[in-house]
Formats: sequence, structure tokens, C-alpha cells
Amino acid sequence: MSETESVNLNRIVNSEIVLQHFGYWPEFHDAEITKATFEAHSTGRSSVTFLIDAFEITSEIDEKGYYKLTKHCKIELQFIGIKEMEFDYFSHQNVIFELILEEEKSSIKCTINSSVGLDAVVVAEEAYVLSLTPTKR
Repeated sequence: MSETESVNLNRIVNSEIVLQHFGYWPEFHDAEITKATFEAHSTGRSSVTFLIDAFEITSEIDEKGYYKLTKHCKIELQFIGIKEMEFDYFSHQNVIFELILEEEKSSIKCTINSSVGLDAVVVAEEAYVLSLTPTKR
């Protein structure tokens, strides 16, 4: 058996907020990371929080020939107890190609592969959805 496997969404505290909004756990393709906040805690457990502008891409085409986007929201996704981290190419635009969550031994591994901007890997003890705020766009 491999050391990594897909994460059980029950390991992500408050994942039900995202599941209720979308009806499923999204892939975050073409979503954008607009903020990354690193914090050092007195407990010795550091954290990183990503603010993600997310949406659902439908199969409908608008009058300009683009896929219609729905369910726009801002999601705060936090990882606490960072054990390993790579953080490269953060820029004025950070478009996600794919966001992969896996279990790695007793930790959660988040891999962010980008279309533009941030490429990151975070291995942490815990993951939280801090908030989901619906937006008009």
C-alpha cells in the first residue's frame, strides 16, 4: 500500500460547509488563491490559511462562448501543525489547476498545482474549513 491515499473528508474539520454549498467536494480547478497567511503559535504548531475564490463550472455556455460559473464563494482553508512545506511562485494571480488532499501516515497532505502562480505542498497534523462566504462573483 502507498504511503499516501485520498483524504477522508471527515479529517477536514467543517468540510460539511463546503459539501452543503456545492453538493460535493470541489476540485477547485480555476479557483484562485487570493491570500495566504502564515502564523507562528506559542504552542509551537505553525499554521497556514489559504483564502480561495471558488465557484462551480457548469456545462452551459454564455452569450460570449464561456462556460457559466455558479456557486461563487470565498473559502478559508487552514492547515495546523505544519510538518513540511513547499511554497513557490506566489504572485498577483494564483490560479489552481488542481488541489489534492491526501492522507500521509497520520498527517494531511495538500498539494496545490497551479495554472498560474502558487505551487505549494503542505503536510500538517490538521485541516479546517474556517469559513465559506457566498459571493456574487
